[in-house]
Amino acid sequence: MEEKFVITEIKRIVMVGKNEYSTPMISFGHTVNHNELIFHFSGQATVFFDDLVLETKPNTIRFLPQGETKRYDVLRHDRGECIDVCFSADRPLSPKAFVIDVAHNEKLGALFKKLFSTWVSKKEGYYFESVSLLYHIFAEMQKDTSIPKRHKSKIAPAMDMIHSDFLKRDFSLSELAAICKMGESYFQKLFKEIHGISPKKYIIQLKINHACDLLRLERYTVTQIAELCNFSDVYFFSRQFKEYMGITPTQFVNKYKSSK
Repeated sequence: MEEKFVITEIKRIVMVGKNEYSTPMISFGHTVNHNELIFHFSGQATVFFDDLVLETKPNTIRFLPQGETKRYDVLRHDRGECIDVCFSADRPLSPKAFVIDVAHNEKLGALFKKLFSTWVSKKEGYYFESVSLLYHIFAEMQKDTSIPKRHKSKIAPAMDMIHSDFLKRDFSLSELAAICKMGESYFQKLFKEIHGISPKKYIIQLKINHACDLLRLERYTVTQIAELCNFSDVYFFSRQFKEYMGITPTQFVNKYKSSK
């Protein structure tokens, strides 16, 4: 994919639900009007695009280039949810469609959710903030491919523990560093180099990401979700949610309903 380009327009950002289409096979015709960047949160599908056969699954990003195509069909094996960003740029980003696995990078899924909530909020300045977030997503994708695997492996024990238990308990910096057999300052520096944020903010981001999923289910109250996501109280949860997502949990639910 091109390393330098200018986003000239965001046309639309939609969240596609599990029940959006009634049949397993969906045909989208022979024209892609805008570049599409799609984050898949759940479900599995086979995408037939030109002469390519692409497989999508949870925590994958699919890119489709703008223009004419011989074929664009999607066969869904397991229905899921995704966020689709349609945009234009000043040059072709890639001559071919592609799918990348970003399961190891929790930040990207959270960024797509924040981009969606910003776009549907339609608050003053939402468009420019949305463009900024889309650039942030591309920066994260580019950075993710440039970080040496050996650096990621050094903090892998801490990452495994965080992802396993972040809904159950809190973690101290000393505990995370100790499990990786390194000093706190070095661990924090390496963590921020890889993820762009501190371990504390990363864990809060995981919780907010999970809270968004629970809010979309519309089965729990905000207070229940605060407890399920291991926040100390609902007021702290609401403040953190608004700080990260730009809107309150209740507003997020309302905007999600209106986008269906």
